[in-house]
Amino acid sequence: EGIVCAQVPVMTWIHGGAFKNGANCVPIYDARSFVEHSIKLNQPVIVVAVNYRLAAFGFLASKELQQDMDEYVRNSATPISPYDQTVGNWGIQDQKLAFEWVRENISAFGGDSRNVTAWGESAGSLSLHYHMVIPAHHGLFDHAIMQSGVVATMAAGTVQDSQVIFDKLIEILGIPSDLDGTEKVKRLRAVSMDELTAASDIAGPGLNYVPHHDGGKLMPSSTPIQAWSAQISSYDPSVKSIMIGTNKDEGSAFAAAFGTPKLASHSELVKKFAPSPQLIPLFESVYGTPQSDRDAAKILAAVVGDLVFQYPIQQIVETLVQLQKSRSDSDNNLTLVRYHYDVALTKMEEIVPGLGAMHAGELPLIFAPPFSETVLTESELAFSAEIQKRWIAFANQKPVTDANGKQADPAKDEAIVWTHDHRVEVGKGRRLSKEAMVFWETITKFKLQRVQQALAREE
Repeated sequence: EGIVCAQVPVMTWIHGGAFKNGANCVPIYDARSFVEHSIKLNQPVIVVAVNYRLAAFGFLASKELQQDMDEYVRNSATPISPYDQTVGNWGIQDQKLAFEWVRENISAFGGDSRNVTAWGESAGSLSLHYHMVIPAHHGLFDHAIMQSGVVATMAAGTVQDSQVIFDKLIEILGIPSDLDGTEKVKRLRAVSMDELTAASDIAGPGLNYVPHHDGGKLMPSSTPIQAWSAQISSYDPSVKSIMIGTNKDEGSAFAAAFGTPKLASHSELVKKFAPSPQLIPLFESVYGTPQSDRDAAKILAAVVGDLVFQYPIQQIVETLVQLQKSRSDSDNNLTLVRYHYDVALTKMEEIVPGLGAMHAGELPLIFAPPFSETVLTESELAFSAEIQKRWIAFANQKPVTDANGKQADPAKDEAIVWTHDHRVEVGKGRRLSKEAMVFWETITKFKLQRVQQALAREE
């Protein structure tokens, strides 16, 4: 009451879930409390939560699917644009349609179509990064909140990479492997949605469903997306502000995917992450040598967190700082906010000790859904309001500050830190040592060479 809802800032939520799980209706994404708080602050926002195709429906590619698309294009009575000929990028295209819908229709709901903040976590966050560096997706939104994810977190693969998943999928579904591609796709289309969903979960475990390089139809041609996103010229010039950050213990919930770490098998783990013997001493100088199974578990969690989240996000923060500098003398300044989340949820720690400030652990505090009182302590509920306040301020283009009104400067390696004892302060941004940065930079160069070679073979 008393608020004129003609030009309300809009926040479009893209959920995470490794491109294979999740939906806009998951209870933890209930934004009622968030919106109510924005109204109390006299900084109202509209939250739009969208769905997009996942797993095999949204991110499956293979030579058979490519051949099927090629045949469709040949037989079409009307021309099909190269963009619409892409294979294995349908989930990303769905998101584009959602953002376009918001631009075109949100004013009918009292929203400001010229003030849209794209907001995502994990796969949702890295999706926003894809949109910002894919030329055909520029102009979809004006601001971005990126929680724990950039393109290198789940970098675009090749058709050859995804072929393994496709072959496994048809095997699970009982489709003979000696059939030609046309017949395989025909039988795949005859499978029910429920069957295909169940089979795709088995065929593509972990982080295997990703967008795909497609020879320049949607993705940049012949350049690995990680390398493309490191160039400031790749970024959408219409994005005016970006808030980006990570959680302290990003890897704790993912480490189990590599098996139960044991002291006896630690050497095999080292070989998995350090592909050459020359890198092993550097690896051990960064992460140490375990003396117990517990030590081995901690090292694995740290390694996974650094590989998938901390290192690639640090790299992109540095790129964004350069982008900000490049725009500083123009009328198109970029506001850049970095945050670091270091809150371990009390009741979660009681159930699974050692998770710490885990991946996605900030979501109950940011959304504060109706069931919050059952999962958050009184202190955490109070702190939730402080976190919401900053997210709402960002969407309203107001400064994001610590408890004393101070802003953090990412160019000086500063971040707004949500501390373990529920304070908001300006602190250190980068959480990796120089040695760790050197190690992961070396690994990244090795991986990029392999991707570049694979792309060259597919051209």
